[in-house]
Formats: sequence, C-alpha cells, structure tokens
Amino acid sequence: MKKRYQIVLHIFVWLAFGAWVFYYINDSKALTPHRIADVLVGLVFWLLIFYINWFYLIPRYLARNRLMLYVLNVLALLLLYGLAKSPMDYYVFRDFNPNMKAVYTYERLLQYGLGGLMLVFISSGLKVTGNYIRNERRNKELENQKLVAELAFLKSQVNPHFLFNTLNNIYSLAYKQHPDTPDAIMKLSLLMRYMLYESNDTLVSLQKEVDHINNFIDLQKLRLREQTSIKFNIEGTIEGKQIAPMLMMTLVENAFKHGLVSKNEIGILINLKVTDNELQFSTVNNISTHKKRDFGGIGLENLRQRLKLLYPNRYTLTFEDKDGVFYATMKLYFQTPNAPKL
Repeated sequence: MKKRYQIVLHIFVWLAFGAWVFYYINDSKALTPHRIADVLVGLVFWLLIFYINWFYLIPRYLARNRLMLYVLNVLALLLLYGLAKSPMDYYVFRDFNPNMKAVYTYERLLQYGLGGLMLVFISSGLKVTGNYIRNERRNKELENQKLVAELAFLKSQVNPHFLFNTLNNIYSLAYKQHPDTPDAIMKLSLLMRYMLYESNDTLVSLQKEVDHINNFIDLQKLRLREQTSIKFNIEGTIEGKQIAPMLMMTLVENAFKHGLVSKNEIGILINLKVTDNELQFSTVNNISTHKKRDFGGIGLENLRQRLKLLYPNRYTLTFEDKDGVFYATMKLYFQTPNAPKL
C-alpha cells in the first residue's frame, strides 16, 4: 500500500472511531463542551500510545527481536500515560467522576494501563500484519525477478546452442554446393523468426510449436540420405492448446544431434500425444555404442531446469538408454506455468 493511501486510511479510521465515541456519549449522556474536551483529550492520549508504538517501539525493538526491551518500553509508556492522565482527570474532568478521592490510585492506574495495552495490541497487530504482507509481496516480487532472470539465462543458452547446430548443417550443404541450400536458409529464417519474435511469451500455441518442429525436420532432411527414416506422429487434437515454448524442440534437436550415428540406424521417431489434460512427447533414436551416455548434455540439462521453473510438480522427464537406442519422454499437464512473461 502506498504511503499516502495508508495515511488516508489511518485518518479515516480514527475519524470513524471518534464519531462513534461521540455518538455513544450523545446517546447515553449529555454532550456538553466540557465532556467533548474530555473525549478529545482521551483521543489524543490514545493517538500518542498507538503511534509511539507504531513508529518507534516496534521498529526499534520488536522488529529487531529485542523483545525484553520492547516489553519494558511498553510498560514505561503505559505508566507515563497513567501518570499524565490521572491528574488531568482528577483536576480538570473530575465532574464526570465525583467518586475520585485521590489523584493516583492503584485501580485507576490499572484501568489506564489495560486501556493503553489494548491500543498497543491493536497497533502491534496491525503493524506486524502489514509488515508481513509487505515482506511477502516483496519476496514474491524478488522470486519473480529471479525467475525471469533464470528463464532469460536458460533461453539465451537454448537459442545459440540450437543456432550453432543448424548453421553447421547449412554449412555442410553449402560446402557441397547443394541446390537446396537457399531453401535451407529460408527454413532457418523461419526458425529464427519464431525463436526471436514468438517464443518469448510464457505460453505459445501448440500448433505453432508443432509447425516449428516440422520446419526444423524439413531443414534436417536436406542433409540426410533419402532412406533415413524420420517420423513425426501426432495423436489427439492440438488446436486450442498452449505450451511453454522450445521444450519439445530441445528433445527433437537432441535426437537429431545424437541419433544418426549407426549404419543400422532406426532413424528418428517422434511422438506427440495430446489429451484434454496432458501432453506426452517422446523421441526415439539411435545412440553411439562407443561411449556411455550420461543424459547430462547442455540441451537436456537446460530442459530440466526450464521444466522445474515453468511446470513445478506438473511434469515428468525420463531418459532411457537400451541396446543402443535412446528413449526420451516428457509429460506435461495443461496448467498455466508459474512464470512471468519474458
């Protein structure tokens, strides 16, 4: 809450409280100028107790966990309130309480103290609650800022990594003076347009993401043998669905990067299954039998981190290396990711 709004709210509450006090007195007793002065003096004392605690005691002692000093200062404040209010009531406003026999009595000081303690409790409760809400809001803002920074960093890793591999493919075509090189450059242009201008939203259309994958596959086919098997199967309805961008693409890129390494290759199999509540995306490809795969490359580790940030507790990601074939499966649930717009 902005400071001026807080000030206006405090003024409004005190005015409402004062109006209620005067209404109560007017309803039960004669509202004379003398009695009005008595009520106003009482309100001034209550304001002093409330705001001395609000602006001084709580920040200086309670907020710094100096509880004992806070309690002692509150007791001192209440004692000063009683010592100041009691003689004023006795000498100035005694007409309203003719039974007052002495300036100071234990009962009257206790009465003042309990009344002031109530104000201290109200002041402390409001202040602590307000501070808690502000801290929670600040922590949430810091968490969102951190999330934005982490996602921006991870996406900055995705794009150059992907671009590096794709440029290598186009370089191979150009080196061989392949006639499809211009078409490959156009495909790359479409891919980069999507990555630069459309994939910066928190969510994108699943249809656009599928189109992006198809463009990538078409680009990759230009450098592969005609008999190389590449299949992209889609099951279910993708219209109207949304997904965080470049998640599926990471698995596709990984399949092409590591999958075409064997003379007996099975090619690359990509499956997308969509239901009302979830999406399952998987890739199957050959891997080299000469070295053990640790599933910890830049792309896959990047994917893990993005899923943790965008779909906390709403995803599964599994990898399996079996008989020279690598299986990657990602399952997402269609809920809005907890991530701000980048």
